[in-house]
Amino acid sequence: MSGEFGERVEREREARVEGYAAGVLELDDVLGLIADRAVSSLGRRCLALIVPRAEDEARFALARVTEMMALAKHDAEPPMAGVTDPSPDSDDGRLDESKIASIRDFLDANLRIKKWAAFYEVEAPHLARLMAASPDTRPLLERVERVVDERGRVRSDASGKLERLRRQISSLSSQVDEIIRNVVARGDVRPYLSDNSVHRRAGRPVLAVKAKSSGRVKGLVHDRSQTGESVFIEPAGAVEVGNRLAEAKADERRETERILIELSKVLLEERATIDGAALRVGELEVALASARWAADTGARSALQPGDEGANAGLLLRAARHPLLVDQVKRGELEEVVPIDLRLGVEFDMLLITGPNTGGKTLALKTAGLFALMTRCGLPVPALDGTTVPLYDGVVADIGDEQEIRQNLSTFASHLVRVRDGLERAGPNTLVLLDELGGGTDPDEGGALGTAILERLLTLRAPTLVSTHIGKLKEFAYRHARAENACAEFDHETLSPKYRLMLGTPGESCALIIARRIGLPNSVCDVAQVRLDRREGELEDLMKDVRSARMAAEETRLGAEEELASARERSRKVDEREQALEERLEKLEAEAQKGIEERVRDAMKTLERGRRVVDQLPPQAKKEMEETLDVMESQLTGATLTERREAFIATLGKGSLVFLPRYRQRVVVHKVDREKREVVAKLGSMKVKVSFDEVTPYESL
Repeated sequence: MSGEFGERVEREREARVEGYAAGVLELDDVLGLIADRAVSSLGRRCLALIVPRAEDEARFALARVTEMMALAKHDAEPPMAGVTDPSPDSDDGRLDESKIASIRDFLDANLRIKKWAAFYEVEAPHLARLMAASPDTRPLLERVERVVDERGRVRSDASGKLERLRRQISSLSSQVDEIIRNVVARGDVRPYLSDNSVHRRAGRPVLAVKAKSSGRVKGLVHDRSQTGESVFIEPAGAVEVGNRLAEAKADERRETERILIELSKVLLEERATIDGAALRVGELEVALASARWAADTGARSALQPGDEGANAGLLLRAARHPLLVDQVKRGELEEVVPIDLRLGVEFDMLLITGPNTGGKTLALKTAGLFALMTRCGLPVPALDGTTVPLYDGVVADIGDEQEIRQNLSTFASHLVRVRDGLERAGPNTLVLLDELGGGTDPDEGGALGTAILERLLTLRAPTLVSTHIGKLKEFAYRHARAENACAEFDHETLSPKYRLMLGTPGESCALIIARRIGLPNSVCDVAQVRLDRREGELEDLMKDVRSARMAAEETRLGAEEELASARERSRKVDEREQALEERLEKLEAEAQKGIEERVRDAMKTLERGRRVVDQLPPQAKKEMEETLDVMESQLTGATLTERREAFIATLGKGSLVFLPRYRQRVVVHKVDREKREVVAKLGSMKVKVSFDEVTPYESL
């Protein structure tokens, strides 16, 4: 998109994503990864413009992704051939042939995808609903096809004038070709030609004549070769016909241009129809690209509170940041340590502490990005059971950006973002505060941070906070709706484990790191004495609490893993039961077919027996007829299993059945249940057959 409209759309998009901190959470980079799986420019444009959706639409979009993932597993992806972006390249009111061809392909693709979605309505009701709302582009497609062919070239029968002109052009071209061939074949001309080929100059047919003999060939000189040894002459006999041909071609170009302008006007007038179809097909391709990306990354649509198996608040199970997952795929990173995190049930605020590079900021960014992606209707890389509420917005103060234009320091710029966040914070706004209280005096930073956290608790805003300030570590012990977490750190290797442990504050490990890197022991000892003097019994208490809470959290995580494992086992059992039922139904159907085949063969034998029974003596004839009647009754009953009874019960006008006698599938016209007969249409005829001669199985 370009021009004023494109600028307005971009401004509206920026305004909507700003409320979810899309910039700091790097949404565009993630959308780029998903767009790599799109199949058309339309899908890529729709992904580039995606914004947080209304709550219901976000749920529908997530359901569409889930359905598309299921269909893809069964090789049932939509037919996307011909899908292009039908948006006009310019606003001058004239579409060229290639653009019209592109629109034609799109109109046709829309119809095929609508048909596909209707076919899978049971398996994918949300996708079917989406495409059912796409306009019927058949009338517009037929209008376009009357004017252009599949390549977008204007058809000769698009107008009577164009048809006449093209016939005239064909006739004049043939005349010119014949004149040129005759000239080349003349014995008095051939010796003076540089070659026997017909060349083109300014669209006119010319012959290469030796320069020194140019006067021997009468005609119009158009050009001279680079060597100067040949001149290119249009034979005199072809000039007049060539002029008429050029005029006809000019007339044809003008008529073609007129037709294209007229068709362009029609297409632009039908902009609402085309845009309506593009919106739905584009949304379907967003679901397709998302499903393909999910298959590559192990992503899935997050649950929302209230869904079956969902948590009541935010719950991340083995969550992995999409950009890090991509780095692993490209070999730039060895692995992504998954993050487990919860918020909003037992507590509204989680304070994450621990050393630098321990994964605190990553946890905040992952949670915020997952909230944003879920609101956009996109899957997230995490395990089943991951629950992400549809937050109304995300407030994020992450990183050390400075507002240079406002002449603000790093600390002041943090406060500006916190101030703006407090104005927006509420029960359904996720707040992310990175390194709260940092960048200034620790005592002042701690006091200010405490006040900010208390305000957020009052607002009941779901909040994730990372901090180094020791005073803030005590905050969760004094407030029931706040909880601590620590970023796990390996004291031996001085390396982060990037794992969050809920229920206990973390250690900054500054003195441990100082000793390991060789800072003099005398310096570290003095620092330790002062730290012990300041922290005293509180530090010992916190260590005891940390150990107890970590043990409790390990137990809880183990219980969650057992629950998840039990759910997975239950799911597999359900799948096996379903597969077994399907297998039993298939075996029963196969057995039914076998019974019907054998019964039908036996009935044929009975018919042959009835044809010869008249040759028997009267008494023997009577006995044989009674025997044959009993056998027929028994054979008829042999085919009436529950499945066949159900099939017979559903027979009615319009039913499709297979007639083995005629080896054809036919439509039922009438059912007579008293006589146990069916009247069916066989081509232009109607045939009457018994119930025993109809079956749903075409392979009999």
